[in-house]
Amino acid sequence: MAFADNVSMKTSRSRVYAVTSGKGGVGKTFIAVNLSILLSKAGARVLLIDADMGLANVDLMTGISSRHTIEEIINGNASIFSSLADGPEGLTILPASSGLGKIQEMGDDSMAVFRKELLKLENAFDLIFIDTGAGISANVVDFVFMADEVIVIMTPEPTAFADAYAMVKLVSLQKPEMKVGVIVNIARNEEDGERIFSKFSEIVKRFLERPIMYRGTIVRDPAVSEAVIRQVPLALSSGSTPSIQSIRKIAKNLLGIKSAKKPSLFNR
Repeated sequence: MAFADNVSMKTSRSRVYAVTSGKGGVGKTFIAVNLSILLSKAGARVLLIDADMGLANVDLMTGISSRHTIEEIINGNASIFSSLADGPEGLTILPASSGLGKIQEMGDDSMAVFRKELLKLENAFDLIFIDTGAGISANVVDFVFMADEVIVIMTPEPTAFADAYAMVKLVSLQKPEMKVGVIVNIARNEEDGERIFSKFSEIVKRFLERPIMYRGTIVRDPAVSEAVIRQVPLALSSGSTPSIQSIRKIAKNLLGIKSAKKPSLFNR
């Protein structure tokens, strides 16, 4: 049963999410790729933008290729339409250059060019996910502020906790009206993830005086590292691993689906 049977996604404007993290190695791209694939597989029109300049790997994880990349759009050397690539399960991907090893610095003019190009797609997709780089550099923040909501990925590690707080603080200071969601990755179980978020939320409310949204927990899953090595997204596998079950819940959370009256991909 297609996802469209549960909720209508034909909106007049795309909903844009920036998937980011205060530090690397917390599973940001894994989540962005698999969440995008599941939503596309279920019937939504989804665009995944790889904005991790210099360390891009969405193309490697999905096995796609494109004549042009996001860097060429930013430099004014290609249009956004010529840079889109067909990904798995109907997903559309805007890739970045892999293995550059150098983060491309962007000025206001370059970002203005990209924003103008991105606006051309606002009615072509239901959901747009921007997989940013890690950290709080100017490049990362520029992409984050293009979104309607920033989804911060954190893990139970103290350093990831602190770096996630740094990202939320930056957003709160520079764009206080922006929605902030949090996903806890590599948790022992869902209860542990909820506990970690609750603690994080209390600190944010106390010191930043702003609410944040719980977007879900992804439980620890040995199948994740195997999928990364094989360069095949777990969302494309026939089985249902613990992490994919968690990401399905997050997809339903994003779309406001509390319970499906009919069978759907989210219930498998």
